[in-house]
Amino acid sequence: MFTCCEFEINGYEVKLALPEVKYADKLYDIIAHDRAELAHFLPWAGKMSAVEDEVDFIKGMRNDFAQYRKLPLVILVNEQPAGMVDLHTIKWKNESAEIGYWLSQAYQKKGIMTEAVRRLVAFSFNELGLHQVKLLADHNNLASRAIAERLNFTHVALLKDEVKYHGKFCDMDLYTMIKQ
Repeated sequence: MFTCCEFEINGYEVKLALPEVKYADKLYDIIAHDRAELAHFLPWAGKMSAVEDEVDFIKGMRNDFAQYRKLPLVILVNEQPAGMVDLHTIKWKNESAEIGYWLSQAYQKKGIMTEAVRRLVAFSFNELGLHQVKLLADHNNLASRAIAERLNFTHVALLKDEVKYHGKFCDMDLYTMIKQ
């Protein structure tokens, strides 16, 4: 199993590891349990209707990883899947990527996601040689925006009507961090 990094925070042992099919059941259970909250900002959560959907997702992400298009990581808390964090829209020529994430309600507000994002950004700069990491957060997703702000991402713009989900257009906040 490829592990990007490991850390301890507030009594939790956390690993960011390449997702494996063996995690599909537990990840799906989290998505099913937290579906209403997740689907509010991540429309794919409403479409995840069976463990097989999660298996297909993991296989697709592993394929994208093998093709150097994404770096998907499952967040393991005390060896149990708790969410995911990833780099996507990787532009090797421009040395940039976007970061995305979600976390089980059971582990929110414990500093886990903030530290996971911090570690992935450091890995992006130090190991992958990226110059810039972007973070796009729904304007109404205060928790996601708070992560970007706690980590000193620069707020670049409010993108009006940037995405459409649930039948309406939503504003997104664009944040960036540039390697120092």
